[in-house]
Amino acid sequence: MYEYAGAGGLRRSGSEAQYRLYVSGGEISGTAQWEAPIDGDCLTRSAALHLPIDYFFRSLAEDQKHRAIGIILSGTGSDGTLGLKAIKGETGMTMAQEPQSAKYTGMPESAIGTGIIDYVCSPARMSEQILGYIRGPYLATLPSSLDQEGDAGQFLQKVFVLLRERTGNDFSLYKTNTIRRRIERRMNVHKIETPKQYLRYLLAIPHELDALFQEILIGVTSFFRDPLAFEVLAAQGLPGLLDDKSDGAPVRVWVPGCATGEEAYSLAILLREYMAHRKVRFQVQIFGTDLDAQAIQVARNALYPEGIANDVTPERLERFFIKEDSNYRVKKDIRDLVMFAAHNLLADPPFTKLDLLSCRNLFIYLEARTQRRLFPLFHYALKGSGLLLLGSSETIGEFEEGLFETVDRKWKLYRGIAGVTDRPTMKGFPSSRITGLRDPSIGEDRALPSPAPSIPDLIETMLLEQYTPASAIVNERGEIVYIHGRTGTYLELAHGQPNLILLNMAREGLRYDLAAALHQATIQEPEVVRQGVRVKTNGTFALVDLTVKRIDQPEPLRGLLQVTFSAKSAEPSGPVKEKKKTKAPREVTPSSSVLQELRHTKQRLQHTNDALQISNEELRSTNEELQSTNEELQSTNEELETSKEELQSLNEELVMVNAELQAKMDELSATNDDLHNLLNSTEIATIFLDNDLNIKRFTPESKRIISLIPTDVGRPLSDIASKLTDGRLIVNAQQVLRTLVYHQGEVQTIDGEWYLLRIFPYRTAKNTIDGLVITFLNMTKVKKTEIVARQAQEFSESIIQTVRHPLIVLDGQLRVVTANQAFYQLFQLSPLEVEQQLFYEVGKGEWAIPALRQLLEEILPQNHTFQDFLVDHTFSRVGHRFLVLNGRRLEQEPGKPWLILLAMEDVTKEKTNLDT
Repeated sequence: MYEYAGAGGLRRSGSEAQYRLYVSGGEISGTAQWEAPIDGDCLTRSAALHLPIDYFFRSLAEDQKHRAIGIILSGTGSDGTLGLKAIKGETGMTMAQEPQSAKYTGMPESAIGTGIIDYVCSPARMSEQILGYIRGPYLATLPSSLDQEGDAGQFLQKVFVLLRERTGNDFSLYKTNTIRRRIERRMNVHKIETPKQYLRYLLAIPHELDALFQEILIGVTSFFRDPLAFEVLAAQGLPGLLDDKSDGAPVRVWVPGCATGEEAYSLAILLREYMAHRKVRFQVQIFGTDLDAQAIQVARNALYPEGIANDVTPERLERFFIKEDSNYRVKKDIRDLVMFAAHNLLADPPFTKLDLLSCRNLFIYLEARTQRRLFPLFHYALKGSGLLLLGSSETIGEFEEGLFETVDRKWKLYRGIAGVTDRPTMKGFPSSRITGLRDPSIGEDRALPSPAPSIPDLIETMLLEQYTPASAIVNERGEIVYIHGRTGTYLELAHGQPNLILLNMAREGLRYDLAAALHQATIQEPEVVRQGVRVKTNGTFALVDLTVKRIDQPEPLRGLLQVTFSAKSAEPSGPVKEKKKTKAPREVTPSSSVLQELRHTKQRLQHTNDALQISNEELRSTNEELQSTNEELQSTNEELETSKEELQSLNEELVMVNAELQAKMDELSATNDDLHNLLNSTEIATIFLDNDLNIKRFTPESKRIISLIPTDVGRPLSDIASKLTDGRLIVNAQQVLRTLVYHQGEVQTIDGEWYLLRIFPYRTAKNTIDGLVITFLNMTKVKKTEIVARQAQEFSESIIQTVRHPLIVLDGQLRVVTANQAFYQLFQLSPLEVEQQLFYEVGKGEWAIPALRQLLEEILPQNHTFQDFLVDHTFSRVGHRFLVLNGRRLEQEPGKPWLILLAMEDVTKEKTNLDT
């Protein structure tokens, strides 16, 4: 069972294996798994903990080697990823928590993404995996299972064959102990105890060969690894290498075994800083190559975990990297300086014409015989006195005097010795598998130094010192650069356009032997002699001793060839069979002449065979180099095609984004148009204010109330003249802004216009207050109608009150609306007793006369009027009365109920007099 351990992550409880939070200087016990605090760094030294996790893992790998175990638990970012690579590089074990069981998945996912994790499991299963691993034979103190079997060499050869068939790479040239440690670790991961079982596992699970291949290729690398080595390179190497170069000159660098590219990018940053300091700009080309195609892809992506901040200074991080989430990406100006390719250093042709070759910590994995093969290749790849940088534990050994000179012995910086022109053999190099870049100089020979202005004097001095006969000095292309003595017997101008090619100027009989001797002296021997060569001059044949010598001194003449013609006794003209005997130191007989001719022919044939063999080897090498170049061109075309597709995809995405943006802009424009037309069509005066009561926008209708012009936008509303008779507009606006409660009221302008004023808070989509909205709804017509109606009502009431006969107005439900003063006086009632009472209940039900009620409810709604309805009734307050009633239904405006007007005439006196 695991529980949260505060700052760092998990603690195992109720078990032998516990997770503990450590502090600086604490001692590591063998029964606990130690966990770094979230806000601290830690490392180990002599099995003690010293307070990010990358530091700790790296120091753990350095301190405990193959016994190191690194575990990544829940956490954010990518911390620990680089440290796990260091542990894996020392053949330790790596483990990561399943992202599904982690509270924070950043660190586990970053570690798993590297492909170097041995176990991915939940915390509940980690103890089981750890115990199973440490109890395996790889960490046990018993002898290795490979040694116990007694056939380790045969077993390794079988593994090499399987790897070569699977990956196309031969690891037999690597140090055996290195390969053995990797294989034993893989066996331990799978809990396999014997080599035979592992061979069967490899045959049954081919993907294990891929895992083993990656395991062998894992190397520890980082930005500016061994910082002092880079300081030495910047201080002692680059000035001598680059100070004499002109602005715009090419600078070529090769980093074989570059892994994931940190070393190549570090050199690119170093060169960029050097150019900024010198205020020059070189055409920098850095070739990063490695056997691991997956590592090359990581290098091309140029995206690294945030842990590189431990190796790169803050100034360089800010200048040369871009932060992306929890990673750092190399900026484009540095990325464009480096080209990456999958390349087998032991099989593919090298890059040439290099100014700097950095091959650090690769030779420690290679056998000594392989190292001896590579150093001449590196010297050949360097241009002149180019620089070679090795790892701090590597050395060039026997080649320190012949090919290289030491610049800094501690940090293994060497300078190539110029003038050693022997080209290393290319025999054994198969077809190149270089992919991803093109270097047109691969396989090309270095051009010889151009003659200095004083060469004629130097040549003449040399020849005079040797008392040489007729001679010619030629360069590597066979062009004559100087002639000494009388050479007309052996050389003549060729037909056609004149040139100085020695072979074209050679006389009949001399050309073949001269060509063979030149070729042999250039490739194999420093001095070649041909005796008794027959040369036809002026119709006769003469014998000449031909000597071709390669010049090594003085330095300006290095690489030139000296051709010397030494005359012997002449032969008479005519066929050989007619030649007479000539006196010589000894007599030449026909048989001896034939033998001599046969001997010469045999020598020519031998030279021809040698030259043909050399030419075939050169053609084969050239063909391989051309094939390599063709593959590189094809790879470059594929990369360009991929880049084109990526750009096309990016352009399509940009087009889609632009289309979406344009659609949003159109939608926004349409919304603005709708809002503008809505505000204008409603004829409602609207003013938008900000939180400081400054005008943001207003509608044209607002100008009738407040004297606004377009330039008033941004001005305070209080500065603008208003036509309102009520001067409390600003006060009311401030109150709404303070209380966020809307205000409503009627206001009048000095022109007599009436408006319904409303002030609302302006709320944004995020429900924040960003000012006010003031609206003025014109209600002048409504106001005037109300006034007219009120005046009409007052007029009607005054008429009713003026009439001397009792009048009463009823609504549709026969409820009293009003009555005149004559009614109240006649029946001695007050308005409180009458108004809003049902007519039948007035005077305590005195008007509940059935005939009258029928008349009001049934006859009047249909006939609209009635006249002379006689009421004979005794009222409690005024006694017996005779009343004549006249009624009329009063129609009102549509939507309002009709009314009933009752007019009463008291005829009691008349009726009494009549009866009397």
